[in-house]
Amino acid sequence: MANHEDKNSDKRRERAYRIWEEEGRPEGRHLDHWQRAEEQHERTEQETNKSEDLKSNGSEPHDRKEKKTTRAKSPRPVRE
Repeated sequence: MANHEDKNSDKRRERAYRIWEEEGRPEGRHLDHWQRAEEQHERTEQETNKSEDLKSNGSEPHDRKEKKTTRAKSPRPVRE
């Protein structure tokens, strides 16, 4: 479990760093950047969990096309 937590911490740190860079590397806003990274990470986790729940329940998003199935034809009676 610790390895998973380390990966999540690394991802949050990278997100916060990207936010800091995107804003022009301002000084003194590290807590704001960290908070935004946390929020983004939580949203991503929720979306991932929701997607995994749909897959495990056999449900898929409605925007996917359903497979068409064909019925096997019953054999014709043989005339003698």
